[in-house]
Amino acid sequence: MLRRLVNLPFAVATRAARAFQEREDAKAREKYGATQDPGALANTREPPKGPTVHSTLDPAAVRMDAAAVRGAQGEGRNVVIVDIRERQVGEGIPGALHMPLSEVSTRVSELSDDQLVAAWADDDHAATQAVLFFRERGIEDAWVMPGGLPRWKAAGGPVEVA
Repeated sequence: MLRRLVNLPFAVATRAARAFQEREDAKAREKYGATQDPGALANTREPPKGPTVHSTLDPAAVRMDAAAVRGAQGEGRNVVIVDIRERQVGEGIPGALHMPLSEVSTRVSELSDDQLVAAWADDDHAATQAVLFFRERGIEDAWVMPGGLPRWKAAGGPVEVA
């Protein structure tokens, strides 16, 4: 009898905890669907690569053709070309700053607001993300160089093997 009295609080607490967990699980299923573990839903997606951008700028408004970038270089402007590719494979632009999209948020301080920043990647979307992030951080003269390396070569830009 004494053993029953001692274990009673534990039994009540266990049932209450189970009931609470079942209610929470039901709420989660209602919110997230049939998955048993709401955390499993979050883990099924690939985490975002690169910085979080909250810009209201139109991505088309931040483009500068490779020929215009070359022209700015020819005028003697302080131009920094940023290679946003995750890995430098094959050809690249000589003197370009390699800043993978996954590192942009931590390395943005390497750029200054008195430079013309032209970002390129194999994927224009990645370069656009980086440029919008740069602009949010006060680098107003940041541009996407659409078309990447092929457009750079077509504009007469030099290339090197990485």
